[in-house]
Amino acid sequence: MKNSDLERYLTILADSLEKKNKLLERVQEICTEHEKCMCGDELDIDGYNKLCTEKGEIIERLGLLDDGFTALYDRVSPALKESPRDYSEQLRKIQDLITAVTDKTALIQASEMRLQSRIDRLVQAGTPTKTYVSAPTAVDKYHRTMNNTGLAAPVFVDNKRKK
Repeated sequence: MKNSDLERYLTILADSLEKKNKLLERVQEICTEHEKCMCGDELDIDGYNKLCTEKGEIIERLGLLDDGFTALYDRVSPALKESPRDYSEQLRKIQDLITAVTDKTALIQASEMRLQSRIDRLVQAGTPTKTYVSAPTAVDKYHRTMNNTGLAAPVFVDNKRKK
């Protein structure tokens, strides 16, 4: 693989992670809006379900980005392992983006757990469960997507030895 091709592929990988980061920012906003819908004086079930639909669409796009990232990374990985120092600047940028994505994912998962706890309490209190139909679907899709990311690849690990 030519160096110019590899540099282009690394740029595409970074762009993919930047898009994922922006989508995750929107998911964070949706999680905040979800909490407002479920924690206010009046429950906004319609707003909650609308947000779940939007979140489901974003999660599908995240899945496509993950699939593309993985396919491209698998293609360039052997060339990167041969000479990682030649691309250290691009790899550091990708590593920083992966860290940002991972941090956002952890925050979103914590928010989802709090929201699920709130929904469980509402259900136990007698609020009809049929109004929450789309929530488990979106949450399940989200968890499946986030558990299959596989972003932290060995090439991004610092291999320096301590003396």
